[in-house]
Amino acid sequence: MTARNAPNWPRRRASVQVAEAQLADSRNQLALAESITDKRAMSVEERDKRRYAAQKAEAQLVQAGAELTAIETDLDRLTVRAPVDGQVLQLKVHLGEYAPTGVLATPLILLGNVDRLCVRVDVDENDAWRVRDGAQAAGNLRGNKDIKTPLEFVRFEPYVVPKKSLTGDSSERVDTRVLQVIYSFERGNLPIFVGQQMDVFIDAPEQKVATTANTGRL
Repeated sequence: MTARNAPNWPRRRASVQVAEAQLADSRNQLALAESITDKRAMSVEERDKRRYAAQKAEAQLVQAGAELTAIETDLDRLTVRAPVDGQVLQLKVHLGEYAPTGVLATPLILLGNVDRLCVRVDVDENDAWRVRDGAQAAGNLRGNKDIKTPLEFVRFEPYVVPKKSLTGDSSERVDTRVLQVIYSFERGNLPIFVGQQMDVFIDAPEQKVATTANTGRL
């Protein structure tokens, strides 16, 4: 069975309801026949006929229920569900398009929870020793310093990696390596969207100054 059978679900559901009604009527007719005390009022043959009708109606209900369950199982199998609650951030496939299977370089759907955002901060390796676990930080939205928010330390990415996002500054070295620090904050009513950049300032108490990260990306 394929997705083409999905329209059959309402018809199968209606069949189950009809079978339920027929069974109820047959049982009512049988109960009425069995309640008659005067055997002369109804023949044994008529009682048996009503009993068989009730049994037939019950079998038809079982069959209709099994067919409905099979369709519901296929519909459930063909339904794509998100593994987590969130918002669709990017959609690369639309109705009628071919969706390849397997692991893709670019995912067909990008999903995320945007109630609480995370920012990955690149700290130059020369300043990495100054950043402490749990250090306070604040972030300003790139392009508007008035849009700012305090940040909550989440964790270090302990492996120092080559810098990927270059600013184009003439003094910047291509071989720069960075320590990545993850911070989070409540989005609230801030006009901040996933993928924007922030200027992040991390407190360095031992120096009484702030360490400025080059780039933070949500």
